[in-house]
Amino acid sequence: MSDPFADVDAASPEFIEIMATALEVRAADPSMLPVIDGYLDRLSPPDGGLIVDIGCGTGGVTRRIADRFRRASVLGIEPSVALTDTARGLAGDRANLEFRVGDGAALGLGDGSADIAILHTVLSHVADPASLVAEATRILRPGGTLVVCDADFSKAALGLCQGDPLDSCARAFVAGSVTDAWLAGKLKPLAFAAGLTVAHFGTANRVVTDGMGNLVWVRMASARLVGDGVIGQPLADALEAEYMRRAEAGTLYGFLPFVTMIALKAER
Repeated sequence: MSDPFADVDAASPEFIEIMATALEVRAADPSMLPVIDGYLDRLSPPDGGLIVDIGCGTGGVTRRIADRFRRASVLGIEPSVALTDTARGLAGDRANLEFRVGDGAALGLGDGSADIAILHTVLSHVADPASLVAEATRILRPGGTLVVCDADFSKAALGLCQGDPLDSCARAFVAGSVTDAWLAGKLKPLAFAAGLTVAHFGTANRVVTDGMGNLVWVRMASARLVGDGVIGQPLADALEAEYMRRAEAGTLYGFLPFVTMIALKAER
């Protein structure tokens, strides 16, 4: 099955709505904020500098970047017209924030025009991550910083026992909605190939024990399985109901490791 995040606008309006909601929920989820703030704490953009968030989706993380670094300009670039429209609608009155439709492999920005480029949960959803890393490196000024934060989807879990149907949803989500579940282990070689120096490489676990943070795994997996005729809608509804029951009962357990790499472009 093809990764719907690789071409969001090709999906149905209903599926796009599921994806947009999921991106906003994840960006604001308390279990995700330490991952995001963990790399933002390591950044020091200059006053008037440019931060480019590549593949920004609905802009949930981009807005957090703009709020953190108010003296820098923040540009979110997203290939999906639908998600870009949503991002613009949610941008509010942030004067330092702009969203554009664009291709991560051809950003339309000048050489050395950005101080920081960020790829947040993007590379695991593209067939050629090297092209995005190369393009991000091109737009960085000498000494500029590339941030890559992505999930190690090969270790995603949502189960309480062997054969747990919600864990099957997690596996089905990864199989149908992630291009490369093993991308996290390939980040350093990608940076080295682009001529970058890795300054930081760390991991953080996202553990979801309440709330709607992992409901997207159930919704997207079951929607695909219903669409493929594998299961019926009653079972899809039952799977979502079971997620909600566990969230309310305090028995929910979702696990996903994240890897953050910060790499530097050589000075002149």
